[in-house]
Amino acid sequence: MAKKINIKNKKKQTNPMLDILTPIGLRFNKNTLHIGESFTKIYGIIKYPNKVESEWLSKITNIPNTVVTIGIKPVDNTNLIASISRNITYDRSLAESSKDPLTRQRAEKSAEDVEKIIAQIDRENETVALMTVCVATMSRDEQDFKRVCRRSESMISVLKCKMRAIPNLQKELFKHIYPTFTNREKIENILQKIVPISTFVGGFPFARSGFNDGAGYYLATDSNGGLVITDIWKRASDRTNSNIVIMGNSGVGKSTVIKHIIISEYMNGTKIILIDPESEYKELCKNLGGNLINAVGGTKGKINPL
Repeated sequence: MAKKINIKNKKKQTNPMLDILTPIGLRFNKNTLHIGESFTKIYGIIKYPNKVESEWLSKITNIPNTVVTIGIKPVDNTNLIASISRNITYDRSLAESSKDPLTRQRAEKSAEDVEKIIAQIDRENETVALMTVCVATMSRDEQDFKRVCRRSESMISVLKCKMRAIPNLQKELFKHIYPTFTNREKIENILQKIVPISTFVGGFPFARSGFNDGAGYYLATDSNGGLVITDIWKRASDRTNSNIVIMGNSGVGKSTVIKHIIISEYMNGTKIILIDPESEYKELCKNLGGNLINAVGGTKGKINPL
C-alpha cells in the first residue's frame, strides 16, 4: 500500500496547507487552479538525476510557499527486475534500429540507467520502490504567484530534477495531494519512477540516523545519536581504500579513538603494526601480547640482524 506524506512550507502571510484542507471554493483551469483565495499550480516531478545528494528531498520540501506530496510504494524485486529487463531489451533494440541520432542516444542512455539500477539491486540487495512527487505552488497575490512558480522551477532544476504542470489534470492532481483522497492511479501512471529505498530514506536528514555496514564494529555516534558501525575494509563506489585520518584539537580524544580502532581490529584478527615514536602505545602492545621493537639505535633495535 502506498504511503502519502504531506509536507508544508509557508511564509507568515499565507498558509498553503490550510487553504487545501479547508478551501472556500475551487476553480480548475488547464494548467492552474484557484483554491479559496490562492492562485495554485500543481506540478509533478517527471525526471530525477542518476545520482542524488543526501538530504535531496528535504531541499524540495523546503521550497517556500509550496505543499509537497511524496508517495512511496515498495515493489517486489523479482517482478521489477523482469519488468525492467524487458525495458532494457526494448531500449537496446530501439538504439540499434533508429535512424535518428538523438533517439538512439536517448535509448542507449535509458538502457544504461536501468542497468545501473539492476546492478545496485543485485550488488547491495537493495529494496526498490515506486515514488511519486507532486509540488503545489501557492500564493494569494497573482504577481507573487508567478515568482513562486519561477523560483520553484529553478530550485528543482538546480537539483537536476525536472517537473511540469500536467495539462488538464489539475483536478486529478488536487485529489492526489489532498490528505483524505486515495492516490489517483492516473497520476501515479504518469509520475511513478523506480528508486532505491535508500535514495528515498537518505533524502531527509531526520531519516538518516546512524550508519551500519552490516559488519565491522562500533566506531561512534552521529549528531542524532545514531550508532555508526563500520567495516573499514569494505569497498564500495564511495570507498576505494581504507585510509583514515583522525584530526582534532589537543585533548579531544584522538588517541582514545585510535586505541579503540586498534583493539577492535585486533579482535577481528587484523595484523597490526604501530610506529610509535612517543611510546604511547607501549602498554597496549604488551597487553595485547605484541612484540616491541626499539628502533632508536643499538643492537637491540635491529630488525633481522642476520
